[in-house]
Amino acid sequence: TEISEEPVAAASLAQVYKAKLLTGETVAVKVQRPDVLSIVSKDLYVLRRAAEVYQGLVDRFAPQQRTNYVALLNEWAVGFYTELDFMNEATNQRTLRTLLAENNVTGVYIPEVYEELSTRRILVTEWIDGIKLSECEPDEIREYIKVGQECFLTQLLQVGFFHSDPHPGNIIRMADKTKGEIALIDFGLVARLQQTDMDQIVSAIIHLANKDYASLVDDFIQLNILPADSDRAKVIPLMDKAL
Repeated sequence: TEISEEPVAAASLAQVYKAKLLTGETVAVKVQRPDVLSIVSKDLYVLRRAAEVYQGLVDRFAPQQRTNYVALLNEWAVGFYTELDFMNEATNQRTLRTLLAENNVTGVYIPEVYEELSTRRILVTEWIDGIKLSECEPDEIREYIKVGQECFLTQLLQVGFFHSDPHPGNIIRMADKTKGEIALIDFGLVARLQQTDMDQIVSAIIHLANKDYASLVDDFIQLNILPADSDRAKVIPLMDKAL
């Protein structure tokens, strides 16, 4: 029945408006900026051509450098295009809401999604009253460390589906504590882990806690963080010094 004339939040890809439905619910309406898909596509095309040139120079003059910059850019581009599809974001939000409820995670709230009102360029979700952690004092933020840790460790190590952009602007200190202490928003970027990867991460955490750096190198190799032919004689002392 009504919508704010000015956005209540704005970012590079979209703006958010506060609105009220005919049924009385207050919602957040995320609207993609005009022509953003075209602009992003042109930018990515230029960046990819530049990456191809740079990759050619690296392959010729520094063959020991193993980074595939073209593949890296391609992967980043896929994430970018995925983030521009708000129906994908709606699915991500609904999925994490369900998974946290199934795993009895308390204190963290995921807003409802109105998928029937959403499109690829418009996302309608439950409005959350509160203050972003980016606007809170450090002492206030410390109150939510424990609940935040439990939530994200559950995502990372138990369900294998996690919010990939948890900066303070995407975490809200809720005014209505009956639903939770903090709320997560913006699910354009999520990631999935296989059970083998989750098990390996747990193994790495145990080896790190025990300062077993030789085994930690094995964990990092299994996780593809380090190449299989890593020089252990050099890596292990560096880990000991840094960790």
